[in-house]
Amino acid sequence: MPNDAQIDIWNGPSGQKWADQSSALDGLLAPFASSVLESGDIKAGEKVLDIGCGAGAMTLQAANIADGKVSALGVDVSEPLINLARQRASQTGSSARFELADASTFSTQEKFDIAISRFGVMFFDHPASAFQNIRNQVTPEGRIVFVCWQAITLNEWIMGPIQAAIPFLKQTPTPSDPNAPGPFAFADKDRVYGHLSEAGWQGISIEPLITELTLPGTSLETTANLMLQIGPLAGLISEQEIDPKPVHQAVVERLSKNLSSDGRVRMDSACWIVQAQAS
Repeated sequence: MPNDAQIDIWNGPSGQKWADQSSALDGLLAPFASSVLESGDIKAGEKVLDIGCGAGAMTLQAANIADGKVSALGVDVSEPLINLARQRASQTGSSARFELADASTFSTQEKFDIAISRFGVMFFDHPASAFQNIRNQVTPEGRIVFVCWQAITLNEWIMGPIQAAIPFLKQTPTPSDPNAPGPFAFADKDRVYGHLSEAGWQGISIEPLITELTLPGTSLETTANLMLQIGPLAGLISEQEIDPKPVHQAVVERLSKNLSSDGRVRMDSACWIVQAQAS
């Protein structure tokens, strides 16, 4: 079965951590969801498919467009996140629907006007095949809009904490395989273009999206704590069985360099905003 490794990850401790921290993470990533929805220019009566929807924040937003006259379905491989998304929809009375499914193989008789994704498309074992399957789920006039990370070295909000932690690591982290599924698998925009083109998408546009992020947390300590629980730094600490206490203090000191007058930490991020047409 494709994407087995990612399915295991997102249904294990990582998926549960994302569910537990969903409010903070959705706040962090809100600017990117807004960029996707703005670029998608979704109209009343359209049907939306949200790929890798996580806890459903962007799906719920999409369902509210045009006074709720939009049909929105979110799919994700993570049961903890889909359960939370369904709970959120129920609590808010949203029409958004959610399905536990792998977008690389997901199929339905329903055809969508647009597929959207907020950092949910970089985890496929076979990206071109997955994008072809997604294309099969949209109408012939359909479109896709998604956001994905540029290189990790261009994302200060991730690199800063990692650099602060390096003196405490047993091994210096080495660059990961740029073609392997993961958050930075689409850092090379030519690779993204190639996968979409191979899948049959037309009119492909890939533009940089540079944003200053406001990190979650009401103090340096709580912000650092989140950095140690979620993302690449959390993975390094776990893999190398590092004592998190000295790392936490070092990250606090690094984050203090980006502390704004309102007490929030702001750091740079770099993404691609990608758009294409089904035909």
